[in-house]
Amino acid sequence: MNKYLKIFIVTVVCLVCASPLFSTMKFTVAPISPLFRDFVADPYAPSSKFHIFTSLTEGSIPNTIYHAKDDQYVEIPFKSEGQTNYFNMKAGANIGFLRFQARFFQIELYLYGGLNAVFELEGATDLLGFDGFYSFGLNIRLWDVVALQAGIHHFSGHWGDEILAKMAENNPSANLGTMSLLEYTRDNSWMLSLSIEPIKSLRLYSLFEIPMQAAWVRPAAHVPSYVVKPSDHDKPQYENIAEQEGVSPVAYDDSYLAMRIQAGTEIRFPLFSLGSFFVAGDIQFHQDGQTNHQVDSYDSGKPWEITFTVGGGFEFNQGYFDRKMRIEAFYHYGRFPLLNFLYQRGHYISVGFAING
Repeated sequence: MNKYLKIFIVTVVCLVCASPLFSTMKFTVAPISPLFRDFVADPYAPSSKFHIFTSLTEGSIPNTIYHAKDDQYVEIPFKSEGQTNYFNMKAGANIGFLRFQARFFQIELYLYGGLNAVFELEGATDLLGFDGFYSFGLNIRLWDVVALQAGIHHFSGHWGDEILAKMAENNPSANLGTMSLLEYTRDNSWMLSLSIEPIKSLRLYSLFEIPMQAAWVRPAAHVPSYVVKPSDHDKPQYENIAEQEGVSPVAYDDSYLAMRIQAGTEIRFPLFSLGSFFVAGDIQFHQDGQTNHQVDSYDSGKPWEITFTVGGGFEFNQGYFDRKMRIEAFYHYGRFPLLNFLYQRGHYISVGFAING
């Protein structure tokens, strides 16, 4: 190799190594805190919590289960009167790993997930149901101001066995072996989230979610026409799920995509080194609300279904592994906080504590 070329290569390498960019480059295998934090007011944030909550109106109390019968979804009671008070337990984790950092730019892989369960507070504390959720993908953070998250997201709802047993007990003609119960599933969806913190005490965020082309979506009334069965791409998923539920398949026009849009804000007021008071709000728009959660009832002119949560509390600075504990209270309007009870809307107040994911 020409000696002048060698001198040139060595000079370039030395300049790069001495540059401010190279000197700030860092690789971390398992950072403690992810670049994209969970949303405080989101009922399905990947955090852990224990909340007691109460229904504010009689119409907010769930006491029925949806199932398919006679080509439609009908309600069947699991008890004559539902309870007003419940407790909500959620275990979640939000993990970042394989992080690369260079000055103002950071990127990492992430994985989060959790289980969400609701129990009746009185009597036998029966389990109404539990939900599973997870997501994985990429987090990007710029200048410690803007954060992006892109990945795959999964939701799935499950009925509580005690509730099903009571439903069968109170409805002797019902046959659990042949009944097609309504289930809410999104397996899987593309998800894109944006978080902006113009100042340290203020956060604004938004999220967009849409099912993948090959995905499991339930119930049949929620399935967009473009979705296909993952194991058979020639089979439209709306036909497949309708066959499983025993209802007529319905193809929607291209305007229906089963999208979900979410937005919110968080404001913190520091109190010395102890922690921060906070207020937070979260609003979600569900396009599947245009289906009226019923077979062949889609109306493109109907407003999207809205769920919102607003509240506040106090977040302590001290915590193990950078996990912070919060004492919090929220008002929630919209869908009952279990996926399979999506048709049950109401007004709720919850109080409890949480630990960020």
